Amino acid sequence: MQGTIAKTFLYPIKGMQGVEMTTKGLMAYPKMGIIGDRNHAIYRRPTNPPTEWAPKGKFWVCMNREGMATPIGSGLNENDLDEDHKLDPEWVWGMLMGRRGIPIDDCSLVHTAGEYHLADTNKPCVSFLNLASVRWLEHHTGLRIDPRRFRMNVWVDGLEPWEELKYITAFEQGEQFPMQVNEHTFLCDDICERCRAIEQNPETGHWDMKLLDLIEKALSDYGYAGSPQRQKMAVMGWLAIPTEDQLLRTGDSVSLGKN
Repeated sequence: MQGTIAKTFLYPIKGMQGVEMTTKGLMAYPKMGIIGDRNHAIYRRPTNPPTEWAPKGKFWVCMNREGMATPIGSGLNENDLDEDHKLDPEWVWGMLMGRRGIPIDDCSLVHTAGEYHLADTNKPCVSFLNLASVRWLEHHTGLRIDPRRFRMNVWVDGLEPWEELKYITAFEQGEQFPMQVNEHTFLCDDICERCRAIEQNPETGHWDMKLLDLIEKALSDYGYAGSPQRQKMAVMGWLAIPTEDQLLRTGDSVSLGKN
């Protein structure tokens, strides 16, 4: 089936809520992924922060620090980003001062200056969320589940529920699993295995929902065999690598497979 991009999001600060890109869209590149995404992170030590990609456990993020998921700053929107979709690091540090839950004296700010990113995987991936899968989960559990919990770059509407799980059945085999955004090709790399971060409320920053257990139970009922990489049941969304420079915007068509 073919869907369309419903919303796009940039996450300038790793672990925090994203900025909805309503008019500027997202710039995706084969060597970097989304430009401006995860360019800042809060290192869990006051000195010697990383100068290259590092795993998320080295930073304060939603899986290890309550209060991280709440919206960035006050009134921040896409117009506050520069021409390369980046934030001023001095503004970022000032915004963090006094923020609930962040031990500012015991951490330091990493600023990649756009030379590398700090996404969860050291690949130039774009993250996609199938809104029909979220709605299926809501119906199955009887609970309201805010899609922002999953912190994905692109929300897609119009696909079948769990169409991504039926399609992406191997890990890091992108040539086998192409997808199209308008006339541009992406290579699907992985199904997103989720961590405790999704259990943090995107408005309050509290861990308030046992969402990992809920997804595992729901997908077991659905008959899913588990993610291609580790056979994990708590999954939501997928990662894909662009094959050429592309601007992703609301309304663009999305389909799994070749045109």
